[in-house]
Amino acid sequence: MNPSSQQPIIIDSNTDSLPVYLKKIWRYRQLILTFARRDLKVKFAQTSLGLAWVIIQPTFAVAVYTAFFTLVIKIPTGNTPYILFVISGITLWGLFSYIFSQGVNVLISNQDLIRKMAFPKITLPFSKVIVAGIEFVISFILLFIAWLILSRNIQWQITLLLLPILGVALFALAITLILLSYSIKNRDLLHIAPFLVYFGIWFTPVFYPVSLIPEEVKHLIYLNPLAGMIDFFRWTIGINPAFSIFYLIDFLGIVLLFALALIRFKNIEDNLVDTI
Repeated sequence: MNPSSQQPIIIDSNTDSLPVYLKKIWRYRQLILTFARRDLKVKFAQTSLGLAWVIIQPTFAVAVYTAFFTLVIKIPTGNTPYILFVISGITLWGLFSYIFSQGVNVLISNQDLIRKMAFPKITLPFSKVIVAGIEFVISFILLFIAWLILSRNIQWQITLLLLPILGVALFALAITLILLSYSIKNRDLLHIAPFLVYFGIWFTPVFYPVSLIPEEVKHLIYLNPLAGMIDFFRWTIGINPAFSIFYLIDFLGIVLLFALALIRFKNIEDNLVDTI
């Protein structure tokens, strides 16, 4: 390759505008993939089963939750088999929890790299989306198989399937970037992440349908954008019978939140080397 054909990377003290920042992220897209490959190698290094754990973990979780919530609590899910209901919830929750729980630690775990190398630091949490996406695809295949066996209810709304998936990924990235930007000067904030993952699942309709919530307060659950995205996802595959306007409200709210989080992280990124 002719060196003269390569665009030079200019480093200065001026803060990038948002369009310039987005172009810079795109220019470093290969680095995002490199970080993702590194994470995959580290995650499954010295394990005899390797990627099989991606199948074993959600399958075990589904078995436990299905046994508990059908035999002990007996949660009603209408005409939808509970196992299909819970797989759909766990699949999306797993996408969120991996991006968020892994993303909030990327600055601390990569301190040496951040100090030694000039690159958009946002590529680090972005790489977690790639890893989470690979695991999500494997989990989704399990869901698809269960869906074909137990439902086969294919409707036109399946064409919107990618919207709730994108919404979950953007929401996980948004709160990750916000937490990272404020934890630079206050590391205590990072301890919030495990609590959000451990307890947030109970405020999200992963194991139970929204129909179980009293009618007068049912709409309040959609203050949690994940609730809207999981129900939206279930609607696209024919599990939820009716569409709710809260799905679109939550999706648009997530897009706005992600834009604000991106701007916030961009504004503090230049000072990361001095404060990390």
